[in-house]
Amino acid sequence: MTPEAILTILKSKGFKITPNRRLIIQILSNHIHHMLTIDEIYEEVKSQSQKINKSTLYRNIELFQELDLLHKKIIDKATASYKLICSQEHHHHMICDMCGKIVVYHACDNEAYQAFAKSHDFILTGHTLELHGICNVCQKKTS
Repeated sequence: MTPEAILTILKSKGFKITPNRRLIIQILSNHIHHMLTIDEIYEEVKSQSQKINKSTLYRNIELFQELDLLHKKIIDKATASYKLICSQEHHHHMICDMCGKIVVYHACDNEAYQAFAKSHDFILTGHTLELHGICNVCQKKTS
């Protein structure tokens, strides 16, 4: 999703487009194929603006999550990484475990998931799928 589309969604929901929000969205947009931690986002924000503090960054990331504008992945118990949503259409991700590169995967066997849920007396309310591996660039680095 483009930064302009994200800003349009924010405006349509009644949120102000502040310079800090614009900057955070631009940074996330520059890394659309990689997940970034708060610390990584903060380093880029600080290099471009001395007027933002970490609590402002956290509040904006939380807002973007509430509005379903970000994908969040828990790396370990204390760390999460984020990226702007690719699109509002249903899709999955293949993620490089070394560099965090993301490839969008559109195939989905929802019928099989529904049948599996039904066979275990579940009502499926949604799903996410992450495929993990090592991209070709990282494979070459480890060889």
